Amino acid sequence: MITRKTYISSFSFSFVSGIINVLGIVLLGLVVTNVTGHYSSSIVSSGTLTTKNILLTCSYIFMYWIGSFWASSCFYYGKKIDKVYVKALPVLLNLMILLLAVWSQHLIVWLLFFVSSTQNAFGANHSENQVRASQITGVVMASGLDIAKYFFGNFSSECKQDFLKAFVVKMLNIAGFIVGGVTAFFYSTINILWLPIIFYSVVLVLILNKKL
Repeated sequence: MITRKTYISSFSFSFVSGIINVLGIVLLGLVVTNVTGHYSSSIVSSGTLTTKNILLTCSYIFMYWIGSFWASSCFYYGKKIDKVYVKALPVLLNLMILLLAVWSQHLIVWLLFFVSSTQNAFGANHSENQVRASQITGVVMASGLDIAKYFFGNFSSECKQDFLKAFVVKMLNIAGFIVGGVTAFFYSTINILWLPIIFYSVVLVLILNKKL
């Protein structure tokens, strides 16, 4: 069910992903919010397929998988035993990783992949898969499907309203990612991570108070 909380989550989670995405590109030369294209780009950049490129790309994919597994496991296990602190663990770990990055003024690429994946999984789990923070290609495609169903599909008025709400969520998803990316582009230093740190701090408080 799409609520006002879903709209807010869609924009805010995507805003943070946009910041991390551009920061990874500017400071590390890598897109860290997804793993699509890393295999081919690693070949293109070196002009050949090497064991090093394969292992490096596999390590990025593995860290992305670990982040998703970790966040989802904490969510479902915390829900199963009804312990909010378990559900809060992924947010707390992301918070600690970003604080370490700001304190050391150094970014570790594998940790950024982990943070991005954790955030994606966290947002998806807490919104019943409505929020896909950095999966913009899929979101754009799905938004086209939603609006086509709304205008031309043979559905009831209630279903069409659901399609329209889903479309709005996806537009906020895209807008948040763009705004976050533009913000990071103009303030492309590690200190911009204070914005995600503040965001995670708020989310942590909301979870512990059973508001999220």
